Amino acid sequence: MLTAVLILAILPAFLILGLGLVARTVAAQRLKPRVVQYTPERDSTVLRDALLVDADRRAASAALIDLAVKRKVRLLAGEGKREPIGVELVQGAVLTAEETALLEALFGPEHTSTRVRRFSADRRALAGRLKSLLLNTEHALARDGLVAERRVTWPGVTLTVFAYLGMLVEALFLVFTIVSGEWGSLIATLVAIAATIATIFVTPSSWRRFLPAADARREHLAGLRQYIELAEADRLRVLQSPSGADLRTTDAAAPEQSDPVTRFHLHERLLPHAVIFGLERDWIAKLKLEHAELDQTNLDTLGDLVDVTAEIAAAIHAAGSVVELTSAVGDLADGTGTAIGGVFELFNL
Repeated sequence: MLTAVLILAILPAFLILGLGLVARTVAAQRLKPRVVQYTPERDSTVLRDALLVDADRRAASAALIDLAVKRKVRLLAGEGKREPIGVELVQGAVLTAEETALLEALFGPEHTSTRVRRFSADRRALAGRLKSLLLNTEHALARDGLVAERRVTWPGVTLTVFAYLGMLVEALFLVFTIVSGEWGSLIATLVAIAATIATIFVTPSSWRRFLPAADARREHLAGLRQYIELAEADRLRVLQSPSGADLRTTDAAAPEQSDPVTRFHLHERLLPHAVIFGLERDWIAKLKLEHAELDQTNLDTLGDLVDVTAEIAAAIHAAGSVVELTSAVGDLADGTGTAIGGVFELFNL
């Protein structure tokens, strides 16, 4: 019996598990950054960048936080952790078509301002609208030649079918080994079942295929992630300085040696991408430290701009996690507190 289990259960189970791991590695399509990057590319958007690194679950939250960082909206968290989060349009804010589509997806016709959309019909409607938003973004990437028009699905489907067929064979062996009382065969069968179940979890059901034209953008994003991961004073002193139109200095000093206001604005701008990479908590902590280091003169230079770092941190805390941020929003209002119903009212603003 043990020989039969090894040949017909253990060997196939670990074979498809190995293929599932290979499929997962291929699906990741990882790229190593050539250099550290300090700013997003000029023509990029947060939604597009999120899809280029397969951060779909964080894309909408990162885009909403990007609106807050750009001072186009304010995130107003309630007093409690389970209170709805208000979104207020800043007076005079000009929204792009993608930003308007994001707000319309968050505050669509089925949206209710009651807390909260967890396990509710409104939450399912929200998920559907956000899925359509990301699908439209993916189609835009395909039109630009960055991703293939169709996702790769056959490896996931094939391996899942093999896994379920394997579980049927293993179930038969499990019955026979229990009846016969062969403990060695029983343990081997259980190991095969565990490997088969693991295959179902590790094998991606589908993945988008990035085309060669996307390599440069994805390498840039990998370099940006490396900067966010390594943004500590001792490590950044050996890196070259950032440069670009958004910076207020162009000298050769490292970020920690440049104008504190410049550094703060640079790092604040990277907060949405820190969300994409799952590094938002560490990055918010870094921004708080940098804000605390600004003297009164620098604070006066900042003017009356909203301290969005504290607001974003409070909103994430109220939602429970950054992934839940989009499901925790309540009303959308203008600067006077008047509720905004839909996209047509947004355009009227």
